[in-house]
Amino acid sequence: MRNLFAVIMAGGRSERFWPLGSEQRPKPFIPLLGPNTLFQATVSRVRPLIPPERILIAIGETHQALAAEQAPEIPPDNFILEPFGRDTAPCLGWSALHIERRDPEGIMIALPADHFIAEPERFRITLEKALRSLPGATGIVFGIRPDRAETGYGYIRAEKPAVPADTWPVVRFVEKPDSATAASYVQSGRYLWNSGMFLWRNRTLLELFQRHMPDAYSRLAHLRPLVGLQDRRDEIREIFGGFRRTSIDYGILEKTSGLRLIPADYSWDDIGNWSSLGRAVPADAGGNITRGPVTTAESRDCVVLSDSAPVAVFGATGLVVVRARDRVLVCPKERAPDLKKLLSALPEEMK
Repeated sequence: MRNLFAVIMAGGRSERFWPLGSEQRPKPFIPLLGPNTLFQATVSRVRPLIPPERILIAIGETHQALAAEQAPEIPPDNFILEPFGRDTAPCLGWSALHIERRDPEGIMIALPADHFIAEPERFRITLEKALRSLPGATGIVFGIRPDRAETGYGYIRAEKPAVPADTWPVVRFVEKPDSATAASYVQSGRYLWNSGMFLWRNRTLLELFQRHMPDAYSRLAHLRPLVGLQDRRDEIREIFGGFRRTSIDYGILEKTSGLRLIPADYSWDDIGNWSSLGRAVPADAGGNITRGPVTTAESRDCVVLSDSAPVAVFGATGLVVVRARDRVLVCPKERAPDLKKLLSALPEEMK
């Protein structure tokens, strides 16, 4: 696997994890599940297969120092700086140029930095199977077998072959469905969650940009000679700013034939808000998720965290209570996905 490169997409925001997360410290870089961050866990997950010199971090300019602090083993030149957030298509196109410069025959595994995988060894086994299947595919997408009718994820329909195989032909990608449609997908057994993890030959990805996103490819062509030139940052910013905000799913994958899906053989979750922590963190006898100097008494189904000061919750059911950065959040668990509404109403000094 000497030509396998990992691109860890470390962008994103943290509104749904306020007050622990902030604009300065987005979701991948906060200790949601323990002392290590999701970003650190993602780097550790690929280290047994990919050395640090082939782990690339695609990240916004303002968070480079934070990522470097949390992953000091990654060489400084491996941070691919995005001048502006333009979603995953420009991010991965820009990353592909960096891989191309290092190895024209490189293979890219693209990974979000903020996902939870309980069994990293099983993830690596799945990645090795995907690599063995890549010669017969345009690319490999990683699918998750759904265990609930989730409306917050995209889905992938794939046809399970009559003869057992590691990968299945992709039929189509589906945007986030309503609850009834999601339930029908789960019941059918033909749809898997789109994990946002992809494997492809780097050269193939650039060819797909040329075919399906010619305007973006034109910008990539102008960026190609500027890769690694720190003294040309202003020029890079000007070109990059012209990218349209486009996901790799919409811009490339939905238009591409010959893709294969590999079903994940591990527990996965994107942990989208405070109420979803219970899918990754063990609860106590009352169903409470706690961390830090906190106490719960006669309380059930609560999420209670504190980064320093003691917090006590008594006689409560279904609450989120988070104390971090001298700020306190109290809300019903069912409203946790709506924290963006709260933040839009807060004065800047409280965010």
